[in-house]
Amino acid sequence: MDVKENIASLRREISETCSRANRKPEEITIVAVSKGSSISKIRETHSCGLLDFGENKCQELEEKYPELIALKPRPDIHFIGRLQSNKVKKVVEMADYIHSVDSLDLLRKIQYVALEIDKVQDIFLQVNTSGEEQKQGMKPEEVEGLLSTMKNLPYNNVKFIGLMTMAPLTEDTEAIRKCFQKLYDVKESLSLKHLSMGMTNDWKIAIEEGATVLRIGRRIFEG
Repeated sequence: MDVKENIASLRREISETCSRANRKPEEITIVAVSKGSSISKIRETHSCGLLDFGENKCQELEEKYPELIALKPRPDIHFIGRLQSNKVKKVVEMADYIHSVDSLDLLRKIQYVALEIDKVQDIFLQVNTSGEEQKQGMKPEEVEGLLSTMKNLPYNNVKFIGLMTMAPLTEDTEAIRKCFQKLYDVKESLSLKHLSMGMTNDWKIAIEEGATVLRIGRRIFEG
C-alpha cells in the first residue's frame, strides 16, 4: 500500500470506530508523525488532505521546517517529543503545538521565549498515566495543581489546550484502555477539551476513550 491508500484506509477505519463509539470523525485530528520520513512522502501526505504533522526531534524539525511551511495550505506543526531546555527557543519558533510540557520549569521557559517573539504558544500537558518510570510526564494528580499555579502567573503567551499521554507498548488492551480512561477522567474533572492520545498500535482504543488528537506515524508512512 502507498501513502494515499494508507490514509484512505485509516480514514475509513476512523469513521467506523467513531460510529461504534457514538462519536463523529470530524471530532478527530490526525497528526501525521513524519519523523524519519522524507519530504517527498510528507508532500504526498499533505496532498491527501492531512494538514497536521508531528516531529519529535528538534534537529529533524529544523531540517524539514522550510519545506513544511512552504506547503499550501500551510500545515500545523506539532512537536511531540521530549523537549530539552536548550531546545525550547528553536521549538517555540517553529511549532504551532507542543505536546510534551511536563513541568512548571519547562512552561516558564516556553512563556519567556513566546513573549520574546510575540507569540501565543499552544501546549498540551504531558501526563504519565501508565506509571512507567522511563516515560516522561506529570502524575495525574499533579495536573490540577499546575493549572491552578498557571492561573496565578502572568503567562499570557502560553495557551493550555489539553492533555497528552502515551500508553504502554503492550498487547494488553485493558492496560492501554486504563491509561486512556485515566487521562479522560482528568480532562472531565477539570472541564478540558482536547486529549492527545493514541498512536498506530492503539488509536482505536483511544477514540473509544475520548481522544481528539491521534498521533499516527507508521500506519500512514509505512502501512
